[in-house]
Amino acid sequence: MPPRAWIIFPLVFTFACIWLNSIMSFPASSPYNEEKMITQINTLYNLLLKLSYFNPDRINFPPEDGHIINEELCRSLHLTPAVVSLMKRIPYVIDGYHKPIIWQSRAFEYTLDEEIRKGRDPERADAVIDEDELRMDFLRPWELALTCWLDDGISVILDTKSNVIRVIDESEPVDDFREESEAHDAPAYLQKIIDDIRYLEVVYFPGEDSESIHLSGWYEQIEVKRILINEFGWGTEEFREEDWRREGPEICERIESEGIEREEERQRNAPASTYI
Repeated sequence: MPPRAWIIFPLVFTFACIWLNSIMSFPASSPYNEEKMITQINTLYNLLLKLSYFNPDRINFPPEDGHIINEELCRSLHLTPAVVSLMKRIPYVIDGYHKPIIWQSRAFEYTLDEEIRKGRDPERADAVIDEDELRMDFLRPWELALTCWLDDGISVILDTKSNVIRVIDESEPVDDFREESEAHDAPAYLQKIIDDIRYLEVVYFPGEDSESIHLSGWYEQIEVKRILINEFGWGTEEFREEDWRREGPEICERIESEGIEREEERQRNAPASTYI
């Protein structure tokens, strides 16, 4: 754990739980629509590109006829045509670049055979185990893991048959995620994530090396949101995207340091615990 990270970890965990709960309150209702799903996923990536969280050369958008993936492998795993089609038509973070795309959760890269196999068992995808230990039947043929957790994160599972998203929370393990986790209407779930990014309720720090995601109410989120809107014109046609790409990393690094200093000060001034 990085120096001084112990100071902010309890706050990180608390705010993460609040954010995750806020995006898990949608009833399942609408039928599955691949075009809508693709549009939403593209929108999410384009927002993160605009915020310079990802560099353009890290995102692989599909050509008109879709990505080339190992369809023979997909057939051997009994994946449905709907799952294979979606895998071919969504963008990917390339070259095994496991940067979080939502809270402590990385996207799969299904242009790679290894990722297709790992995607069938998102609970174990990033664990240090042999590939033979992956459970190829953990997901049903019509389910697709959009993300898997990194550290204490979540895995987002799309059910193309029911058009719902279920979330496996690594901090709250369950025996059967289908029975013990809430089913969310997939478009509503993704739209909440998109809106949180668009309206800066969750702020993604720019820069190739940054993996910082700051949730609503954090000092860092409040300050970066203010600067993006007031000084760089976020949300308007005059948004200075190139200036933010150039200046944003240094601005955010300074704000993050200020946030750590503020938390250290709060810890120093906190009243001592009293034990009886």
